[in-house]
This record gives sequence, structure tokens and C-alpha cells, in this order.
Amino acid sequence: MSLTSSGSHRHFEDVEPVDPQASAEAESRMAVDENGSFEELTLAEALAGLWSAPIQTLRALLAVVRSAPTGGEVAQPPVVVPLPERSTGVETGAPLAEPMRDSRRATRLQELVLLVLRLFAFAVVWRGTSLMTYADVRTEEAALLPALPFIIVGLLLWAGAEVYAGRALPQPVRRSSPPVSPESNLSRIVIAQRLALGVLGIVLIGLTWALNGNNRFTLPGVVAWFGSIVVWVLALAPAGGWRRRDWFNPRPFISVGTLLALIAIIGLGAYFRFYDLPSTPPEMTSDHVEKLLDSQRVVDGETDIFFANNGGREPVQMYLMAALTRLQGVEMNFTALKLLSAIEGLLTLPLLWWLGREIIGREDRRLGNVVGLALAALVAASYWHTSLSRLGLRIVLTPAVATLLLIYLTRAMRWNRRVDYLKAGLVLGFGLYMYQAVRMLPVVVLVGSGLAMLFQARGLRARRDYLVNLAVLVLISAVVFVPLFRYSVEFPEDFWRRTSGRLLGDSVIETTDEAGNIVRRNASIQERLDAFTANLPVLLDNIRNALLMFNWKGDVAWINAAPNRPALDPVAGALLLVGLPAWGALIWRRRRDMVYWLVPLMVFIMLLPSALSLAYPIENPSATRTSGALPPAYLIAALPLALIARSVRRVAGGGVGMALAVAVVAGLIGVSYSANASVYFNDYRRAYLTASLPYSDAGRALREFASGEGSYGNAFMIAYPYWWDHRAVGIEGGAIDWPNGIISVERVPEFLYHASGRDGPYRFDPTQGLLFFFSPNDDETLDALERWFPDGTLEERQAYQPEDWYRMYRVPPMGEGAFRDWLRDHFQTGN
Repeated sequence: MSLTSSGSHRHFEDVEPVDPQASAEAESRMAVDENGSFEELTLAEALAGLWSAPIQTLRALLAVVRSAPTGGEVAQPPVVVPLPERSTGVETGAPLAEPMRDSRRATRLQELVLLVLRLFAFAVVWRGTSLMTYADVRTEEAALLPALPFIIVGLLLWAGAEVYAGRALPQPVRRSSPPVSPESNLSRIVIAQRLALGVLGIVLIGLTWALNGNNRFTLPGVVAWFGSIVVWVLALAPAGGWRRRDWFNPRPFISVGTLLALIAIIGLGAYFRFYDLPSTPPEMTSDHVEKLLDSQRVVDGETDIFFANNGGREPVQMYLMAALTRLQGVEMNFTALKLLSAIEGLLTLPLLWWLGREIIGREDRRLGNVVGLALAALVAASYWHTSLSRLGLRIVLTPAVATLLLIYLTRAMRWNRRVDYLKAGLVLGFGLYMYQAVRMLPVVVLVGSGLAMLFQARGLRARRDYLVNLAVLVLISAVVFVPLFRYSVEFPEDFWRRTSGRLLGDSVIETTDEAGNIVRRNASIQERLDAFTANLPVLLDNIRNALLMFNWKGDVAWINAAPNRPALDPVAGALLLVGLPAWGALIWRRRRDMVYWLVPLMVFIMLLPSALSLAYPIENPSATRTSGALPPAYLIAALPLALIARSVRRVAGGGVGMALAVAVVAGLIGVSYSANASVYFNDYRRAYLTASLPYSDAGRALREFASGEGSYGNAFMIAYPYWWDHRAVGIEGGAIDWPNGIISVERVPEFLYHASGRDGPYRFDPTQGLLFFFSPNDDETLDALERWFPDGTLEERQAYQPEDWYRMYRVPPMGEGAFRDWLRDHFQTGN
């Protein structure tokens, strides 16, 4: 078997036929292997045998498996090391060397069998995911169904490997839980202090509510808000109060080797996220325009709690963008928007390493560290996460929030410590200010806490403690949520608009007035229930499509992804699939730990923001709305990669084993990155260019005009259905608040009249030339401009994309007197 590359496509090819003599020798050797000498094969020979003669090889493997010890641990001979006799210098421990060597040889053999099984299982599934991804015709009949046998066989092989591992290899010793800070038997003084803090906290919440109304943060209101958060954290803190050891880990956080590996992973992630950032993605959309305009409003002094335009958006990204543009040399433009989201995506990578170490490292700290590094590396090379990171929208914050919440929720579920619930509550509360999909994370919290309370807690007292701590989490997140909660009470339609539109349909919550404007309508509860019920049959199909997004077909929207490409490349997709039985084995072996149950459940829960798009199923699966599922999905994929690396290290042993393990992981990450980079910089960029509009090209023309024969106040754009957004042209031209978009050509005389009376940089000056941008399909505008300005000249310009054209009509300076005459003839109010 060999892995070959052709362009951006990677696939397996059959091995070349061998000569009869070599084939006879191979069969002869396989026959010997069936008689019990499989352990004498090298790793390469075992893999070749699995590929060319799988039945015979598997028989030999089963023979070795059946001969393995049945206990949970490999039997170790008793070892007694006597003191050396100085008088003779004889090595009295020498007779024990041979039994110890035999034991190590047996353990290494078992690891070799396990490694061969896992590698072969992964290779078979990888072939299946490659068929699905790179098929010439990507239909279910032509690609999905032919790939299923490979996937099923590979999953069964991996499941068999897990069964063998449970029988033959020693399992890690479970570490005991750290002591839980007692909350009972508090002194009267402590109780009085907490009551006083609670009263103060209630007062500050009231001030927060009162001072942050009408969708405005105020300075006194923000002070009261943060004061209420601090007071409630102190009031609800563990019995010891604000002790450093309760909030921060005093032990060394990271080893030198792990630090170097993490630096290399972050370097790969930085390259993927910042390479050629100004040109990919190449053009703005109306979503980017809205973010930039809202960020500029923050710079200009506006302090919205929730940005209601464009369907409603959470505020954190706009404030971060405003802060970024305060730095020297950073302008408020599309590149700065992408720079911010790329930084946010990069900062998520070390959090992912922490997540893997936290969840897996409880019983096996070394394996947890490797899982964390594998998780960070897979996401660093991920096309899905990179597209979110470079998109310039607030969506990229969701994986970071989901990761951090899962870390603290994991600690809370396992140790039931108050401080972990407080941290989780703070993350959840602030996360609700970042992106709409975060609104599904409270469901994850309830499910995780419920699992721990019902199946992990022992006794009524432990369940009571879980319930009290969950109430603390809810309370602290509610305190953080107060300003946004007031907004949701004052403007419920704006706050729930996106959710209602996807569940019910825009026709239920919107209507058109007599002037043709879209306005909100107050649908009754019965109307909403009827619309939801009518859309419900779509849900099962949506869930199926959302589950298939990882390996089959992903987002169809060109702005979010390469249309219909799976969210994961074939390597990561194969790791996710074999990760399912690997994770299932983890659940079985550590079934008292409900964290392992929560991870796959979280994947499903965080797919729901996309699957619940019942009124618009074409929007499902969405790479953006499912972004909260990215951390747990890649965590499942990281586990088999870490297990393979560990087996390689154990089989080879010593420094050679470590080097080989690093090489295997690095090689697979490299293949994954190559596939993802090809999809992003080729398929995604090509689809984006085809569908987007050449705002940057028109922006350069506007900038040249404003710095030459005209000004920003003398340039205009005539609107046309499904054409340009004049605000995007202005931003690309260096004028973020350019106001000269004219709704129709009939309004040109009126618009020029009012523009001539403005103050500031956008005043129309008749002594300078005029420039009109308009659609190449708008012949009505061309006729009117030629009639009004017969001295003007038409220029039809082709953008950098051959299929993109636009028109510019240039008019020489009119002069003050001629402009007044023109107004008198064409706009009577101007007399």
C-alpha cells in the first residue's frame, strides 16, 4: 500500500504485483506466521501482510490475541534486588535479568499487535473518507455508499483493537480526587459576611439594570455591572474565600518539551491563519460592512449592548475591533477585521491543548498531554477552523468559549468544587455576549451537571452539593447576563429575531407595509406554534445532514466554506470515525466518569443551532452555527492519533520510539494540512471570488477619483436590485461613512440638491467633476445620465474577475451657475 498525491487529491493505490517466487515466499511465511511466529514480523511486514493477505494475517493476529493474558494487567515476576557484596564484586541480581527481559518483550509484542490493528483500521477508514471526499461524482450512490464498507470494516477493526487492549495491557491507575472544600459548618461571621455581600450584590444588580437601559452601556452602569460580578463571586466563593490555590494551579503548568511542541503547533496555526490574509477571503459582504460600521460607531462613542441591525448581533467583537483600531497604523477596514478574527482563532489553539490534557489526563497524564497536543495540531491544520478564523466575523469566538466552558465544566463534574462552577458561570455569562450559537451552551451545562448528579454522585449529600453548585453557576452567569437580559426584555423581537426566523420562517415574524418596507409583526403564540409544527418534519433530515457534515457534505454557503466540501479533511475525518469506538472504549473503562459521556453528547447538542434551521433547511449544515461542536469533535479525533503515537513509542522504545512517534504525528498532520490548505486557498477562494462582488476594485477607482479630479462628496452610486452595497465601496475607497448611495436614478436631482448643502468632506462641490457608479445591466440609469449630462463619458470597466463588470459615468465640472440652472430644470424644489 502506498499513499500517493495528485494535485490536491490524495488516495490509496493498490500495491504493484509481485513475481510468483516472491508471492510463494510470502505465502510460505504467512503459513509459518499462522503457526505462532507472527511476533517475528517487522511492523512493515505485518502491514504489508494485512493489505495483501488480510485473512491469513488476521488469523495469526487472533492466535497471538488468544494467547494474551486475560487479566487487566500483564503479570510481572517478583523482583528482589539483594545488596551487592563488596568483598566479591559478584552481580547477585544477574539471574533476574532474563525474566524481566521476557516480560518486557511480551508487553512490547502486545503493543505491536495493538499498533498493527490500529494502523490498519485507520488506513482502511482513511481510504473510505478519501473516496467520499475526492470522488469525481459526489453523490450518495457514487461516493458515500461505496465508502461505507471501508468505514464499517475499519471501525470493527478498531473496536477489536480496543477489546484486545482491555484484555492484554495494563490500565492506568485512577488518581484520587482532590479534596473538596467544605461548605458546611460555616462560622456565623462568614455567614454574615456572605449575607452582606449578597445584599450589596442585589443593590448593584439593580443599579446595573437601571443604568444600562435603552440599549446603552453607561460608565456608571458598567462600574455597577462589574462590581456586581465581583461581589457575587466573593459571596459565592469557597469557604476559604479568595485563596490563590483555589483559583490558580501552583504547580508547573507545562514542561519544556510540551512547550516546544506547542510553539511549533501555534507556528503552523499562525502560518495557516495569516498567510496572504489581505487577499483571502478577497471581498467584503454586507455582514462585514455591518461589523465595520458598528465598530466605527463604538469608536465614535456609541455604546450599544446589542447591535440590532442585520438580524441582531452580540457586541463583544465590535468593541474588540474598536480597541484594535486604536493601535497605531491599524485602520478600520476589511483587513483589520480579518486580522482580529485570525488572532482570536490562533489564541484558541493553546486552550484546545489544555482541554485535551484536562479531560484525558485524569487517569493518564502523559496520554492526556499527547491528546491535547494532537487536538491543537489537528485544529491548527483545520480548514474549518481556519475559514472561521480568517472570515472576519464574531463566529470564531464560539470554539474558544465552548473549549473554556468544557474545561471548567469537566473539573466541576469531577471534583464538584465551587470555584470551578464559578469559573464556568463566568465563561458562560460573558460567552453570551459573543455569538448566538453560545445560547445552546446552557443545555450542555445542564446535561453535564445532570449526568454527574444522577450517575456520578454517591449519596444524597453529594447530589445536594452538585445541585447547590449548579445553582451557583446559573446565578453567576445570570449576574453577568443582566445588561443583555434587560435588552431582551425591552426589545424581545430584535433579540430573538434570528432564532425565530430560522425556527418559524420570516413570513411569520415580518410583513411588508404599503411603502414596500419590511417591518416586524407581532405573531401570536398560536401562529408561532403552528409554524414550528409545520416545519418539524424537516428536523430529522436536518440532523442527518448535520451529522454528515464532518465527512460527507458541509456548508453550501460560499462565504463560510467551499460549497459541499466536508468540514474535515480525509485524515481528520478518518480519525474522527475511528475515534468513535476509541471514545466508546474510554466510556466503558471509565464509566463512572460522566465527562466522557458528555463529550459526544456535546457534539450533538452544538449541532442543533444549525439543525434547527427548520424554515431554511438549505442553510443546514452551517459551518458557522455548528462551530461550538468543533472542539469536542476534534477531541474525539485526537484520541486515536495519540493512541497510535503512544504505541509507536512503546514498540520502538527509548529516544528512537519518541522520534518515530513524533514523526508519525507530524506526517499525518502534514498530510492533513496539505489537504486543508488546498481546499481553502483553491476551492474556497475560487468559490468566494465567483460569488462575491468586486468592491475592492471599485474602491480603488473611488479613491483615485477623490484624490484626483473630484472628491468623496462628488462620487455617487446608483442602486440596482441584487447589486452592490455602496457602503462597501466607500470602505474600500477609504471613506467608511460614505453616504452617497442613491436609491434610484429618479432621485439623483434631489440627492445632489441636498448634498450641495452639506458640511464636511461629503459636500457636493459643483466646481469639481462628478462620478457615478452603476450596474452594467441598468440601461435606465445610463439613459438618464446621458440626457442630464450630455458632456459626460461612459466607462465600462472589467474587474480583476473576468465575469465582473461595472459602469462609471464621469461628468466634467459644472460650475455654480450651471448647477443652479440644472436644478431649476430638473428639481423644482431647488428654485
